[in-house]
Amino acid sequence: MSVIAMPAGLGISSLSIGQARYDLAEMSDATGHAVARLFGPPRWKLGMASASALPLAQAAVWEALVLQLRGGVNHLSAWDVVRPQPVGTMRGTMTLNGSHSAGATSVSVTAGAGQASKTLLAGDWLQIGSGLGTSQLVKVMAAATANGSGVIALTVEPPLRIAFSGGAAVTWDRPIAYYKQTGTPQWQYQAGRTQGGFALDLLESWT
Repeated sequence: MSVIAMPAGLGISSLSIGQARYDLAEMSDATGHAVARLFGPPRWKLGMASASALPLAQAAVWEALVLQLRGGVNHLSAWDVVRPQPVGTMRGTMTLNGSHSAGATSVSVTAGAGQASKTLLAGDWLQIGSGLGTSQLVKVMAAATANGSGVIALTVEPPLRIAFSGGAAVTWDRPIAYYKQTGTPQWQYQAGRTQGGFALDLLESWT
């Protein structure tokens, strides 16, 4: 099993991002009262497709990616190409400010006094930790502003899947999750020596 990095020049025509949930829902026949319980941590879903017609050289980048994934054997490390960096202004070297338990939706991040009064906004992506199985991609839920020491308190989703120690890296530039392929991609040749129709359906996997 290997981790394949998403090529920077992949040439993505469309991108879809969602969440697969594993909630256990129960409903009373008598009263209609419904309860949903978390059965397993949610996972990010990612879909990407190429343009319908690509020059052969650019199509070869897609071909190589599809074949290197080897179906569902290898992982793809991928980021949101539409929002590769925060819309908020906070940058610098970010780390977790203190330890955080599994299940937390409130996280404290520090980037030093040079980032005082900087912001992170709803919809910004962050990657907490690094590596397959030891990191997590989360989305900021509400705008926040760093204090004078460069510490910012954030609400994020989904809840932390694992515990993280203080000082864990927090990545804001092209934060990634790890995915496995769920479909069977294929492509077509077009008149004029072009290829197209590449598409990947991916589900987050940390094992």
